[in-house]
Amino acid sequence: MIRLPVEKLSEGQVLAQDVTRSDGVVLMGKGKAVTVETIALLRRLDIETVAVEGDLFASDEERQEFLARKEAELEQRFARVANDPLQRAIRELFRRRLASGCHPPDTGRDGSV
Repeated sequence: MIRLPVEKLSEGQVLAQDVTRSDGVVLMGKGKAVTVETIALLRRLDIETVAVEGDLFASDEERQEFLARKEAELEQRFARVANDPLQRAIRELFRRRLASGCHPPDTGRDGSV
């Protein structure tokens, strides 16, 4: 799933989540194909971003490189507070969240097929 600004939507993409108003009313259902009319309607309704099916990475290698870079950045950010148990816990939460968004496209988040 990818979250995209409405301006970057392309005809034929498929919504990965319901598009809702701020009060929770569903405007477009998950699974609906994006059309030129859909994009125009989203703009009129001032919807800024939507989730569409797809993957940000061209390959699993690209995904792993991204994940390695982000984990290195986490280590650097938390280096000065590495001895603080609370900060270590926060760093681990960030690491888990990062990893959960970078799972291979053919498997679930738990690695199952």
